[in-house]
Amino acid sequence: MNLKKALSTLVAVVALAGCVSQTNQNLSDDTQLSNQQLETFSNSDKAVIEIKLKDLNKDLIDLSTKSFDLFGINKKAKTVRARVTRAQQEYVESKGLTVKAFFENGMTKGSGLLPGYMTTEEMHTKMKAIAAKFPDIASVSEVGKTWEKRSIYALTISNKKAKKDGKFESMFIGGMHARELAPPEIMYKLADTLTSGYGKDANITTLVDTRTIHIIPMVNVDGRIQVEKGNTWQRKNTHGSGVDLNRNFDSYWNYKGLNVPSSWVGDAANQNSETYSGTGPASEPEIQAIQNFYTGKKINMVLDMHAYGEMFFWPVGYSDKDVPEVAVFKEMYKNTFQGINYEGGTSMGLLYPTTGTTDDYAYVKHNAFGLGMEVGQSFRPSSQDVEGMWSKLKPGLLYLLKANNKTLKSK
Repeated sequence: MNLKKALSTLVAVVALAGCVSQTNQNLSDDTQLSNQQLETFSNSDKAVIEIKLKDLNKDLIDLSTKSFDLFGINKKAKTVRARVTRAQQEYVESKGLTVKAFFENGMTKGSGLLPGYMTTEEMHTKMKAIAAKFPDIASVSEVGKTWEKRSIYALTISNKKAKKDGKFESMFIGGMHARELAPPEIMYKLADTLTSGYGKDANITTLVDTRTIHIIPMVNVDGRIQVEKGNTWQRKNTHGSGVDLNRNFDSYWNYKGLNVPSSWVGDAANQNSETYSGTGPASEPEIQAIQNFYTGKKINMVLDMHAYGEMFFWPVGYSDKDVPEVAVFKEMYKNTFQGINYEGGTSMGLLYPTTGTTDDYAYVKHNAFGLGMEVGQSFRPSSQDVEGMWSKLKPGLLYLLKANNKTLKSK
């Protein structure tokens, strides 16, 4: 073998060894990640898994009515993520569904808030600062108290000098579920835009002159404090083991009065469930506060923002039959969030059946446009990602305020 050929052979051997070494390193990294996920499950009472569904709608209904904490639904891939107990994972496997461990980004316990997010105290301080800076168009009021006697605040935006009669009122809500970090920030950004843009932007000025807009960025204040302390998975309020506030409204609470399959009621009495609806309709002080806020007002539109999943909801959550005003809701969707590839429909149509929710209560009990949203692609997006979300959502949110110029006459 001549020298040139020997050198060529040596280079090939070294390159192959490097490839093998790199492959082994990649396999090692994957193994470490898998072990980290599995170790997290074995050392905790709950773990995050991704479930491959067989029948998308049937399986989602089955899991949701059995107290599964579901999120991250991918309809195209027919997968859903869940935070489960071992018994729940065993149930999933008994149904013949494929399960794999999943690392939910940013949800490591003890991490508190991400950089760039406001604490509850900071947000309340900034809300009051807005009211002080723009006293002619903004005011802060206490809506009510939480289970731990903390204040829930609303920022009301409207030209106080303009004629009050005939003004359509909206209520935009965030922070119903504590672990969902983006909605309170987006609600605050909406308030800031409406006040800082008044007198400068013609469209915003018209909205503030002709509408009354109530913004409640953070309903579940107690739960949010828990998140700030590092309990990243906190979803419910802090009454006992917690109540899902978005199942506690006095609107067919727990499917009472509805002709639905008995299996839908599921584990309604399971207080450890993340969707536990409480001891009765409006049993929780936070929900009593929101319901009482309607008193003396003509609230005609309610939007409750959650995370995550990029969806836009309209009533009702417990049926696949269209409400009489479905054409109006679809028109709103077409002119707002369809253009940024959000899905639109009812909870029943997009996810699974629900009752006792913010949007259904607004529609059923107050003849208002009851709307809901799931925004973003994670519970804890970076503050930079929230800015991007706000840029995309802003036109649609402002359009909704403008579209709030009619009443639901068909009911």
